[in-house]
Amino acid sequence: MEIKEKKGINKKGTRALMSNIKENLLASKRSTRILTSNISKSLDFDDDQKFERTEKISDIKGNLLKSRCSQVTLWIIIAIVIVAAIILLFYLRIPQKLLLPSTPNVQLKDCVEKDLQDAVELISLRGGSINPVNSIMYSGEKVEYLCYTNQYYKTCVMQQPLLKQHVEREILEYIKPTVKECTNTLKENLRSKGYNIGEGKQDVSVEIEPNDIKIIVSGFSVVKEDTAEKYDKFTITEKSKIYDLIMLTTSILNWEARYGDSDITTYMIYYPNIKLEKYKQEDGSKIYRITDRNTQEKFVFATRSLSWPAGYGFGQTFKPIS
Repeated sequence: MEIKEKKGINKKGTRALMSNIKENLLASKRSTRILTSNISKSLDFDDDQKFERTEKISDIKGNLLKSRCSQVTLWIIIAIVIVAAIILLFYLRIPQKLLLPSTPNVQLKDCVEKDLQDAVELISLRGGSINPVNSIMYSGEKVEYLCYTNQYYKTCVMQQPLLKQHVEREILEYIKPTVKECTNTLKENLRSKGYNIGEGKQDVSVEIEPNDIKIIVSGFSVVKEDTAEKYDKFTITEKSKIYDLIMLTTSILNWEARYGDSDITTYMIYYPNIKLEKYKQEDGSKIYRITDRNTQEKFVFATRSLSWPAGYGFGQTFKPIS
């Protein structure tokens, strides 16, 4: 009996042991599954991060590529603008005689123009004369008196009653040698191009008009066979505001001759494009300087009218009013 009981007990222990082993195995399998699942999830998370990083890198590369394309486009636009500006500047600097057909009038103007401009500037700064006779020194130039008296308490006397005509004669005197030389050169050039030149007594005149100075050359004709080209008179036109400056000068001289002075402020109110300055000298003389504000052309002249001896308070030098 004891042996049987012991055998029964051993069987029960063995079964219990086997049951524990199975439970441990099952528990181990479950933990293994859980661990495997966590590892898979972890691996999946890393893959997502890698994908997100890859997408970010792709976005950055795309933005850099777009930025480079934008920079290249910007530089291309800047290059086009620079080239266009250079072309425009080159075009503006090209003399019009190279862009337009060179007619005999244009050729003559190109030859005379520089001396004409020099004549107008020189004469304007000296009171309307190339070589002033009755003058006063001002800023290194002899400036002619256009209204003058050497007496005290007396109004001045007009020295050039026909100022416009006087300036025209002075310009003509200055440019006449140049015009003669230029017309001789023009004739030779035209003959070499097949033109027939009709010789005659050459005549040159100068006309000052509003906004223009005209030089008219006549006395010979130019004709080209088998064409309609014919020239009996050559006209050189130069833009200038000297006509307006002379007219204003004449008005001031009338005031000086009648009243002994003029109010330059009133003139500038009526003519806002004109700057008028007046400098009174110690001997009672006055220097007038008229400037066109748009073209900067000037006309300078002197007067001496209704002067007072030194010591009467009228001999000091006044600053200009501008």
